[in-house]
Amino acid sequence: MKLASNFTLSELTRTGHRRYLSENRKPPEEVVEALKDTAQMLQTIRDHYKSPVVVHSGYRCPALNSAVGGSTSSQHVVGAACDFHVVGVPLKEAWEWIWKKSDLKFGQLILEGWAAGEPSWIHLSLGVPYRSSHKCGQVLTWDKKNGYVRIYDNNDPMV
Repeated sequence: MKLASNFTLSELTRTGHRRYLSENRKPPEEVVEALKDTAQMLQTIRDHYKSPVVVHSGYRCPALNSAVGGSTSSQHVVGAACDFHVVGVPLKEAWEWIWKKSDLKFGQLILEGWAAGEPSWIHLSLGVPYRSSHKCGQVLTWDKKNGYVRIYDNNDPMV
């Protein structure tokens, strides 16, 4: 099933955790609707860079989310978040474009998964109506040493 021009349900429900693959491939209808909006945000990024966007983690059924140590309030569980990278584009460059230049109305934008001093992926979640407005427009980084660090918060621009 196509969710956007260049994104499929299969792509946004893929997992390397084979034990959960079958369950993860059957999201509820309301999750599929959220995944369409998530895929549309990814499509905007792909169209801007004219380069493939590789999904690391999209929807996670509750069992998979628990198995990977995801937050109990993870937006991945409702299909409203995705971890990804853009082929051939430095992660920090794509992260900054989404934050500062795109018109995407995101919930959270996180540069994360740091290894050897470099980020490994971008986490992007949907904004309203999937998150309350006071939790939208947050820009963060994450690494093992410092945890989450807010760089910008639409509701508190002095961060």
